[in-house]
Amino acid sequence: MEDSSLEEAFDAATQYVGAASTNGSLSNDQLLQFYGMYKQATVGPCDAPKPSFFDRKGRAKWQAWADLGQLPGSEAQQRYVDLLTQLIPDWAAGSSGSGSGSGSGSGGGGKRGGAGGPVQSRMAEAAEDEQAAGPDATPPLLQAARAGDTAAVEALLQGGSDAGQRGSEGETALHWAADRGHEAVVALLLKHGADINAADNDGLTACHYAALAEQRGAAQLLAAAPGVQLGLRSADGETPADVAPPGWDFLQASDG
Repeated sequence: MEDSSLEEAFDAATQYVGAASTNGSLSNDQLLQFYGMYKQATVGPCDAPKPSFFDRKGRAKWQAWADLGQLPGSEAQQRYVDLLTQLIPDWAAGSSGSGSGSGSGSGGGGKRGGAGGPVQSRMAEAAEDEQAAGPDATPPLLQAARAGDTAAVEALLQGGSDAGQRGSEGETALHWAADRGHEAVVALLLKHGADINAADNDGLTACHYAALAEQRGAAQLLAAAPGVQLGLRSADGETPADVAPPGWDFLQASDG
C-alpha cells in the first residue's frame, strides 16, 4: 500500500475505532492493541516512564505501546488497519458517509484527535476513577510518601503516625515510596521501624513494588536493609526477583 493510501486508510480506521470505542463493540483488550499501535504510529517508540503500580490501567496502556519496540510508524499504521479489518471486515464501508466516521468527528475535533481521543479517554477515565479515591482516602503518611515529601513524612512520624498504617489495598507508606522511587523516604521509613516485609492484599512487599515499577535505586536500598526477606512470595507465587527486570541479581534470595 502506498504511503498516501496507507495514511488515508489509517485515518479512516482511527475514526472508526474512535466511534466503536464509545459503543462497546470493541473489547478493552482490543482497544489496548489499537492504543499501542496508534501511539507507535503517531508518536514513535515508547519513551514514557512506566506508570505507577497502582495505575493498573495506565500500566496496561504503557505496556501495549512499549511492546511494539522499534516498530516503524508505517508498519504500526498497517497493523492498525489490518487488525480492524480482521475484527470488522466491512468497517471501511461503514466508515464513509453518515457511518461511524462522522460520529467520531464530534468527539475530537480533527482526524487524529477524534481517533486517539475516544480510544484513550475511555481507558484513561477508568484509570482516573480508580485513582480518584486514593489520595483523599489515603492516610496522610501514605500521601506524603507517595509525593516523596521527606519533610512531611518526618514530621508525621515524629508526631506519632504509625509507620505501618495501611491504605485501601493493604499497602503501607513504604510500598508507596518504593513504587515511586523515593529513596530518601524509603530510608526514613526504615529508620522509623517500617516493616520491610509487610505485604499488601495481594501479598506484594515493598521489594515487589520497587521491582514492578523498575525503581532500581529503591530496590537496591530495600534489598540491602537488615531483616529483608527476598524469598517472600506474592499471592501469585512470585518473589521480587521473579517480577524484576533482567539482571537484578541483587533481589535473589540467598536460600530460596
